[in-house]
Amino acid sequence: MSSQPICLASSPFAAPTQVERVHLGPLSIDAYTLTGFVAEVVAHALHGTRPRQVVTANAQFYVLADKDARFRGCVEEAEYICADGMALVWACNRLTPARVERINGTNLIEDMCREGAAQGLRIFLLGGKPGTAEATGMLLKERYPGIKVAGVSCPAFGFEQSPETLLPVLDAVAAAKPHVVFVSLGAPRQEIFIRDHLKPLGVPLAVGIGGSFELLSGQIRRAPSWIQAGGLEWAFRLAQEPRRLWKRYLVGNVEFIVRLARWKISVLVANVPLVPRNAQP
Repeated sequence: MSSQPICLASSPFAAPTQVERVHLGPLSIDAYTLTGFVAEVVAHALHGTRPRQVVTANAQFYVLADKDARFRGCVEEAEYICADGMALVWACNRLTPARVERINGTNLIEDMCREGAAQGLRIFLLGGKPGTAEATGMLLKERYPGIKVAGVSCPAFGFEQSPETLLPVLDAVAAAKPHVVFVSLGAPRQEIFIRDHLKPLGVPLAVGIGGSFELLSGQIRRAPSWIQAGGLEWAFRLAQEPRRLWKRYLVGNVEFIVRLARWKISVLVANVPLVPRNAQP
């Protein structure tokens, strides 16, 4: 089996809209507004000529990018890097002159389907826990008539490491000819998979969305909107799955703060002018 590239129609959408890319040391964030971002990525998915990747970053991404040069390079190559986590939104808005809006991966799936439904947006749902991608596809078709769920695949963990298990997945994506592939493999796997496999395949737009299928399908209860607005969705998740998530949130959030502080201090030190020892007061 050999996957065939997806043919894309010609279109004026050749490069992403130029917005400020805010640099926070090992990780950068694009300062899009939510409405502007949704409109742009859906337009590109429907009409674009070049494959593009969307990274929905959070504090975990920052730590991973600081530790892993391969992951850092993969994220930096992406055409779009959004602030999914409120910690990154806070860091951008408090520590830089930029103003960044939160673009949450779970909400982004629905926002894009709402925007593209009337134009027959074709989506492919890849990854997630067994059954969640199928349930998410059914929910999206019900909520947004006009959306085409072109395909669903929930391969076994580590499928991308073997041609025998990787190629059938890529063939399924190529045969479905989706405008968008939503990839739920978790970081850093999903970002590297998109760059190494989906972009060469010619998928117009691929979006890493973490555990969003579990949230949309109802397998995991999502925090109320007022908790999300207060930046405490992580605490709500932790309360539901303490054994699985305690290290990610409790240890990971502290590590994020330490690494962010280390970067900011290095910037401040680098900008302090050196006074020669023999300088006169």
